[in-house]
Order: sequence, then structure tokens, then C-alpha cells
Amino acid sequence: MKKFNWGSGIALAITVFVIGTLSMVSYFISLDFFLVTNEHYEEGVEYQQTIDERKRSADLKDPVVIVFDEKLEALRVVFPNKFVGKAQGYIKLYRPNNPELDGEIPLSVNASGIQLISTSALEKGKWILKIEWNSDEQSYLEEKTVVI
Repeated sequence: MKKFNWGSGIALAITVFVIGTLSMVSYFISLDFFLVTNEHYEEGVEYQQTIDERKRSADLKDPVVIVFDEKLEALRVVFPNKFVGKAQGYIKLYRPNNPELDGEIPLSVNASGIQLISTSALEKGKWILKIEWNSDEQSYLEEKTVVI
């Protein structure tokens, strides 16, 4: 039996390194990746408008609040009183790792300024809620990350 010397050790280390690197590269190439949205070019062109909408939303004296209601198994979106009966828009639900689960819900705020979004049909995990609405000729955008 031949002795294990430093030359054999270096050759073995290089071989293990190359095999490990090729394995990792082939694994990462096989992974699927998704964009947060398919309309990324259009959103990029109109990004200043998005910045202005987010700033208007952030500057609100009473911000939009999103809470999970365990009893109803729903997300409760609470709007300030100044938008009750005036707000028109929609809520987009993004699933970052699976765009097939994305959805859009029209905004329908009740007299108390609340809209409920049932989570029973939503897959567990991370969701991005993007609330876009118009009121008094001003547009607003609120974006929250929610884990269900």
C-alpha cells in the first residue's frame, strides 16, 4: 500500500473542491426564481409617482393599519376616517416565491373604515400587501409585509 503524502492530499483537496463547486453551481442553476412583479419595467418608468404616493401615505396623520384578526382568520385593514366613503382602489397580494398565488382585491371599506381580507384561502408564509387608493384627486400607496 502506497503512503498518503502531501501531494496526494493536495490532489484530493482540489478534487473535492472542484466537485463541490460544480455541485453548488448546478444546484443554483436549477432553482426557480421569481420577480416580485411581472410589470417591473412599467413600474420603474413611473417610479417617481410611486415615491410621491408612498410619501403622501407616510405623511398621513392617521396611517393605514393592518392587523391579523385571529378570531376571524382575516387581515383587518383599517383606514383613517377621512377616507371612509371616499377611497377607491385595490389591494394587491404578492407571494414572493410563487407568482401564481398573487391576487387583487377591490377596495371596499365599510362605514367604520375597515376592510377584512380572509386568510383561510391564502397559503401560509410571507405575503406583501400593496394598498393603492385614490381620494380627493390624490393617490396613495401603502405597502406592508405580512406573515400568515
